[in-house]
Amino acid sequence: SLFDLFGCCQRFPYLSEDNRSLTTPVDPTPEVRLDLSSAGPTVVILKNGRRICGHGCARSNTPIVQNKAYFEAKIQCAGRWAIGLGLIKAPLESLDQLSESSLSWVLRENGGVWHAGAMIAKLEQPVEEGDVIGISYDHVELQFSVNGALVPLFASQSLTLSNGITGLKGTLYPVVGVADNSVLDLGFNSRNFYHSPPIPDFEQILFEKELL
Repeated sequence: SLFDLFGCCQRFPYLSEDNRSLTTPVDPTPEVRLDLSSAGPTVVILKNGRRICGHGCARSNTPIVQNKAYFEAKIQCAGRWAIGLGLIKAPLESLDQLSESSLSWVLRENGGVWHAGAMIAKLEQPVEEGDVIGISYDHVELQFSVNGALVPLFASQSLTLSNGITGLKGTLYPVVGVADNSVLDLGFNSRNFYHSPPIPDFEQILFEKELL
């Protein structure tokens, strides 16, 4: 039903809402946000491209081009979700398609990190409603933090702990997916961060022209 699809969006329309956009003049500087034009057809994007709910996935409107980038996602309403990185052709129609794709590397609500249809690693601790997930990426390693602290990963099929996921290739975008009443708020700009990046020298995602 439509309520199933948009109910959680309607129940939480003003959750941690930021109304500065009503009084602040439009900033000519481009802002990193979720890209509505490429998002899945049944996904809902609110709060100027920072909140996602409904069913489906979206990516940011710019890839990660700098050396060390950090962004966040707060689990405002639990359900099924995914957050991570993907290539521009990663499928965004549904959460399961994104998780099963060889073009994405995503953390799921059960703490598993999925790539190409397999859980390749798992967080050492569970993620719960209200937690803030941080994603740090330096073009070598993808690392996850929870509430400001880096969380080690158990490698799949073993008890070996690692700091993060390696072997990612290509031009990668932040990607996020939701289903079953999940609501996630994204923080791409440092003013929206709940926590400072846990690794030195990592910072908010910048547009390529900001790096010049």
